[in-house]
Amino acid sequence: MNLALAVFVVVGFAGVLEYLDLPERARGVGKRSQDALAVLQNDSLDDREKEEALQGHARRLFGLLGILGGGSILALGGPLATVWGLERIGIGSFGAVLRILQRLDFLAATIAVGLLGYLLVRFLRPS
Repeated sequence: MNLALAVFVVVGFAGVLEYLDLPERARGVGKRSQDALAVLQNDSLDDREKEEALQGHARRLFGLLGILGGGSILALGGPLATVWGLERIGIGSFGAVLRILQRLDFLAATIAVGLLGYLLVRFLRPS
């Protein structure tokens, strides 16, 4: 049962990440950072225009940071809170699930299955 709950934590984490589109938002942070750097390097803008443009980028980056941070906490906290709640009603062991999540064989299997799933989705999804 604890192994199934550990798998639930991993799948739940990945599912929430995908549902909240956090990987795309992280790419958005990189793009927004490049745009801000381009503003700094733009010699056609005066200091006031640069400042206004950078403030706009900073607000959006701060919002994305909140979304990424909160989403990451939700992605991990949700499944773990579910396991904790199940332990309270006598189903599974929160400590045992944490130990399984830290085992090297479990981590290696998770990486292998995740990589295969990623490649399969990339292969099947039209570009």
